[in-house]
Amino acid sequence: MTFFGARFAQLLFSLILSFIIVFTTQALENKSRNNNTVIMIGIDGLRANTFDTIAAPNMQMLAKSGVQRAMVPAMPTKTFVNFYSLATGLHPKHHGLISNYPYDRKIGRTFNRRTDVQDPKWWGGEPIWISAEKQGIKTATYFWVGSEVAIDGVQPSFWKPYNQQKDYTERVEEVLAWLAMPKKMRPQFITLYFSAIDSAAHTFGVNSKEEVNAVARVDKHIGELIAGLQKLGMYDNTNLILVSDHGMIDLSDDRVINIDQWADISTFIVPDWAPSRDTVFAPFLNIYGDARAIKEIAAQLKGKHPQMQVFRRDEFPSHYHFDHPDRGPDLMLLAEPGWSIFASKHKKPPEPRFSSGSFMATHGYDNRHTTMQAKFIASGPAFKPSNDNKSFDNIDVYSLIACILKIDPAINDGNIEHVNHLLHKPCD
Repeated sequence: MTFFGARFAQLLFSLILSFIIVFTTQALENKSRNNNTVIMIGIDGLRANTFDTIAAPNMQMLAKSGVQRAMVPAMPTKTFVNFYSLATGLHPKHHGLISNYPYDRKIGRTFNRRTDVQDPKWWGGEPIWISAEKQGIKTATYFWVGSEVAIDGVQPSFWKPYNQQKDYTERVEEVLAWLAMPKKMRPQFITLYFSAIDSAAHTFGVNSKEEVNAVARVDKHIGELIAGLQKLGMYDNTNLILVSDHGMIDLSDDRVINIDQWADISTFIVPDWAPSRDTVFAPFLNIYGDARAIKEIAAQLKGKHPQMQVFRRDEFPSHYHFDHPDRGPDLMLLAEPGWSIFASKHKKPPEPRFSSGSFMATHGYDNRHTTMQAKFIASGPAFKPSNDNKSFDNIDVYSLIACILKIDPAINDGNIEHVNHLLHKPCD
């Protein structure tokens, strides 16, 4: 071989070696990135024990191949409270959504779910999609509580204003379209939300045929997502996390606590008392008012019914964590699970409600009660298959996702040590 031939061979070898190194490095980077992709699916009203009586083959397959746990929701066990705690890792007393309709003393009014969803003053903390975006990771939210508001001027790269009527198949298809984008545009963290199970259980009851059908409907669409990920070649490199916000329990006209016979609350601020109706059936009532009047009405109501607890602001159980400085109620009336508190602005007697079939089950009770426990399922390359039954608080999900995404978590109330054992590579 001539000198020039040897030089050419050496140069060609160097070019081939360089190509192999670059290609291998890029492949490893892509694999690493894909392994960190997370899709968090919010399934409203999926009870911790749903699968004991209702089949859901796709969700149960994910649970069997990965992790499933009961999850302790935040208090009160309501939707806005808990989906925002899941997103931020914060107790309600720190993120501010202490109910579906929080009242703020400084603002001087109750949160409006139509007009305030994009107003930053109502939303505390830093949701996981904001933490990710701040650290250079693209995110997309297909509906989630708090996902429409800019936090510190930052929003998800892709987001949707909530539309309950949006077809579920279309939701899945759009999520898959995001994942089919070129790498530089593709979100690494995505949320998806389904409300059908909650709606069915509220209207028809726990284990009703309508709830069974709703579980099957949601499970079908999760199956569509799995099939779409497989078609994209991304299923084995994607982490699917399914979370719910609360459990559910049936109600009865035989379990109604009529507080009108002991006290008149019509002169107080009661955020859950809708302006359009003058009666309320509720698992709890948050009441705001003058300190002297609150003291008097608390005395009138304490001990009046064995299935109702009465808490003044300095008496909340320590595990409630919802005494926000501007929004914590001055008085809370809390029924035992399965009971309802009735109050009327005009002293109307409670008419049969639950036996009529118009509203059969609800949530909002003590967050440690078994009927209020939520569901957690996770499957993917980040998760170590496990079948132990240890539950954890939903505020730990934020740190778990931050660990998988390899980002620094914002200040939160969770503890990664509670969920580290679920991961192949635990975080500090």
